[in-house]
Amino acid sequence: MAISSVSGQKTIQQIIDDSSKATSNRNTGELGKNDFLSLLVTQLRYQDPLKPTDDKEFIGQMAQFSSLEQMQNMNTSFSSVKALNLVGKNITATLKDETTGQEKVIDGEVTSVKLDKDKAYVMVKGEEVPVDQITDITDGLRSNNSNISTYTNLIGFDCKGVVYDSSNGDIVPVKGTVKEIQKGQYEDYAVMDGVSVQIASIASGTPTSSSDYKRSYLEAHKGDSVDVNVIDNSTGKVVPVTATLRDYSVASDGTITGILDKLNVPVESISNIKPQEQQKAGA
Repeated sequence: MAISSVSGQKTIQQIIDDSSKATSNRNTGELGKNDFLSLLVTQLRYQDPLKPTDDKEFIGQMAQFSSLEQMQNMNTSFSSVKALNLVGKNITATLKDETTGQEKVIDGEVTSVKLDKDKAYVMVKGEEVPVDQITDITDGLRSNNSNISTYTNLIGFDCKGVVYDSSNGDIVPVKGTVKEIQKGQYEDYAVMDGVSVQIASIASGTPTSSSDYKRSYLEAHKGDSVDVNVIDNSTGKVVPVTATLRDYSVASDGTITGILDKLNVPVESISNIKPQEQQKAGA
């Protein structure tokens, strides 16, 4: 018994043909989950009522659809995570102009990520680049692949480390209580409070070692961020640092000792870790 088709409805073959054209336009060789669902619905619509689709076959098809949907959702999530991890890196991609068909190469640093209709894009020089079109990835100037969670066990402990002058390699040892771990452009830092240092001079404005100027400057900047040069008496090495001035004191010989908070100390320089003194005393 022949089954007449309903006017305006597509046959399975027509849907397959239309889907082939659509997949060609979106540059992929696979049918999407919407195409799969259309095929399934059409199959049910045109089935022979005398020979309906077997229940087991129908369940199998629904399982295939569910599996396809989960795989596509996983792929979307993976693309999003991949895009977010590319921020700060340099990428190269080849994009095709849908109007002219011409290809152009985009390269540069990823500045942000955009998610649109389950597809992930990275922004490079103001252009949207699909993640799946990226052909090369390199570390950018601001890229730092270290995992700062590795150093979170330092938080709350008294630690020893060093600050250094990148221009000449001079170092000054310091110690204080780690309050947080901070990711830097080229290295990671333990942010220390309660760091006692000897202040050799004021680094901001016109550098000077005048005792009167140092005192007036420090008095006026308690609780503020200061730029000072700290000295290691044992070596005579001087290093510029930026930190928050908690307090200071002046010895009889004119030596000034400052207590600094929020001082960035490279985590790689940490050489000694112990519980805070007050914690140890109360134990």
